[in-house]
Amino acid sequence: MFERSPWYMRLGTLAFNLVLLNLLWFLFSLLGLFIVGLFPATAAMFAVLRQSIMEDEDISVIKLFWSKFKSEFIMSNLIGYLFLLVGLILYIDLRVLQLLDTGLLQLTLASITVVIGFVYLLTLLFIFPLFVHFDLKIWQYPKHALILAVAKPFQTIMMIGGLAIVLFLYINFPVLIFIFGMSLISFVIMKIASYSLPRKEFTLNEAVE
Repeated sequence: MFERSPWYMRLGTLAFNLVLLNLLWFLFSLLGLFIVGLFPATAAMFAVLRQSIMEDEDISVIKLFWSKFKSEFIMSNLIGYLFLLVGLILYIDLRVLQLLDTGLLQLTLASITVVIGFVYLLTLLFIFPLFVHFDLKIWQYPKHALILAVAKPFQTIMMIGGLAIVLFLYINFPVLIFIFGMSLISFVIMKIASYSLPRKEFTLNEAVE
């Protein structure tokens, strides 16, 4: 039976993989001119992180990234642009509401839009971890992402807190953005989401129990 690597070697491997993933994410996003490359690259990055966190730390990052980039190209773009469209609609709604005269109607519509926006952000937190973990219909991903975010409030709060810490580090040490960028953000999301996700042998329903 093989002994587990010392913590400092695992930490070093993780840091190297995050730097490599950030570089791959940028290059493959650029390969698709960001228009068709951004979402497949993001999905591929989450897929690599999911496997390293939940299955095997010793993986071929580049090989797996390329494989997932190709296999999830169409579906990831569909989901990505669906969320982008919803986010754009919410943004436009808020801008239009700012132009209305202050009153009961404006306050009511603004409140509804803010609530929908909050639900949208909660769903966004879990969408890519679910996407790389389960094989579902496209409309099922937002539904189950929201259910998971609500059913697992502790993990959701942890995720928000973890992202706040990363944002704090990026603001105070901007060089970290160029070193880790999206990979550290994705790692925090995937790591915390993994506590809510069942292993392969379990069903999706068990993730919210």
